[in-house]
Parts: sequence; C-alpha cells; structure tokens
Amino acid sequence: QLHPVKQAKQASLHHIIRFCGASEIALYKMGFSSIVAHATAAGSGGFESDEIFENIKAALQADGANLVKKVKGVYCFVVTGGPGGAQVKWVVDAKNGTGSVTKDGTAKADCTITMKDGDLVGLMNGTLNSQKAFFQGKLKIKGNMGLAMKLSEFQNGAKSKL
Repeated sequence: QLHPVKQAKQASLHHIIRFCGASEIALYKMGFSSIVAHATAAGSGGFESDEIFENIKAALQADGANLVKKVKGVYCFVVTGGPGGAQVKWVVDAKNGTGSVTKDGTAKADCTITMKDGDLVGLMNGTLNSQKAFFQGKLKIKGNMGLAMKLSEFQNGAKSKL
C-alpha cells in the first residue's frame, strides 16, 4: 500500500529478490511530486488535477512556440469527480501563438478528453496506462484521435523516470 508523503521530492520502489543470495533495488524519481501531497488534501476545495494544468501553463510560458509547432491543436479537458461531485472544463490551446491554458474556456476544441479527476492525475504522472484507461472506460476521447496521441508532449517531466 502506498502512503503519500507531503512535499516528497522522490519516490522509491524497492523490490528485493533473494535468489542465490542476490538482491535488487530500484529507485524511481517522481514527476509532479507535489500532486501526491495535494492528492491527500483533496478535501481542500480544489481538484487534484489543477496542478497539472498549472504545469502545462508554465511549460507553454517557457517554451510555447515549440510546443505549438509540435502539437498544433486545441484540447478540452472535461474533469469530473471533483470535490462534492463537481466538474470543470480546461481548454489547452497549443495551436495559436505561444499557447494558453484557460479554466472554463470557450475555445472550439479539436479534441475533447473526459476523465475523472484522480484518473487524469494518474494518466499525466504515468501511473495510469492510457490504453488500459481507454478500454476500461476511464478515458473518453472525442474528436481528433491523432491529437489525443500528442498529449504525451505535455507529459515531459511528468512521468516517473527510472
């Protein structure tokens, strides 16, 4: 069982194998480490996934021109299952200018992704496999499927790294 630690900078996964006296330990560095701490405080009134969109906004501010060249699309994220059953819509524009992220935005989306709050966090930090999530009905995609495949451009630095 996992126990999130507030303000953790690294996570480790220890797997010890004792065969002929050998043992093995794997250490993983976490991306979006503050989401883990934030997830434990979900009752604070916000969505767990809010920080993901703040990080996407920061990435666009830092290197928006290159991301726009790679992605060339507008995403709409419909995030359900928030505090008290709330729902929020985020629009990530990686098509115009240097890009933008807008909460409750009204821009026409090329691709709409609908997920529960916790599942979106898992998808973006690499703990939820996108194919598995899609086939389990946790990830719903409407519109440009090719654009949905480019979502990984926003995951750089978000997935766990060996």
